[in-house]
Amino acid sequence: MRLVILVLAATPAMAQDTVPAPEYFVTSAMATSTAQIVAVNCGTLSVNPAAMTQSTDATLAALAEDGFTPENLTTRMQDPGDRIAVLQQAFMEKHGLTDGATETTVCAAGRREITEGTEIGALLLEVER
Repeated sequence: MRLVILVLAATPAMAQDTVPAPEYFVTSAMATSTAQIVAVNCGTLSVNPAAMTQSTDATLAALAEDGFTPENLTTRMQDPGDRIAVLQQAFMEKHGLTDGATETTVCAAGRREITEGTEIGALLLEVER
């Protein structure tokens, strides 16, 4: 019986509890994914590759400082999906976006984010068609 308890205590799930995703990770994941969605749905906006790389590098560095590695990220961090979805819903409500929103509405939302200097806006740039 002792052997079974020791083996169970040594498993990753038992040895280390998961922790909530850091807020900076949640907001960064929301911003990068939302910027990509806006860019895909607006022909006059694109993702700024330099800004995206800089944002991703900063987030990865912060995660490393907090002890997260690519190997332990999914086993150590709780799934942030619900928290990201809440932020994306707030974005959609802010801009009046619904399923079937027109390209004009999506583009206006992206340009507003750029003008406001938001984290999403910093990841977008205007392009010619």
